[in-house]
Amino acid sequence: MKKFLTIPNSLTMLRMLLLPVFAVGFFMRSTTGFVISLLVFTFCCITDYLDGYYARAFRQTTKIGQILDPLADKILITTSVLFITGFNIISQYAIIPASVILCREVIITSIRNASERSGENFKTSLLAKWKTAIQMLSINLVLLAAVTSSESMLRAGEILLWVSSIVAVCSGLKYFREYILEQ
Repeated sequence: MKKFLTIPNSLTMLRMLLLPVFAVGFFMRSTTGFVISLLVFTFCCITDYLDGYYARAFRQTTKIGQILDPLADKILITTSVLFITGFNIISQYAIIPASVILCREVIITSIRNASERSGENFKTSLLAKWKTAIQMLSINLVLLAAVTSSESMLRAGEILLWVSSIVAVCSGLKYFREYILEQ
């Protein structure tokens, strides 16, 4: 149990445990609620960076952490995309990149699971890390726009959502080629 309770794993678990608080902010249907969701999401983005940093810096990389960290990222991103879509924060057209992102996450999770079951080490690509960073920035902008009622910030967030969906497809194709076609 001691090996599980590392700083990085604790940050990853905290990220997952905060998602209900993120959701509650949306259901409040108020500026205060969106502030709560924005703060939780931003905090989760920061802990995503920190858990990786601490895992490397203090050599606290664990097998469970290698499974939970990407899972926590996918849950954070997909939950956020569902909420900004379902609560009509983004435009109807932005549902297209949101759908692409959701589909990509499901497909890559399946590839990761199959790869790891067959004994292969599924390594996150640099392109996938950029995808996650762009997604986090776009969702932060959309949430900030919901707080400030800034139309230009909302559009910037939606544009980045489109960009992240293109990067998501590219990184997804890279994984598909590496872990499926080359087997």
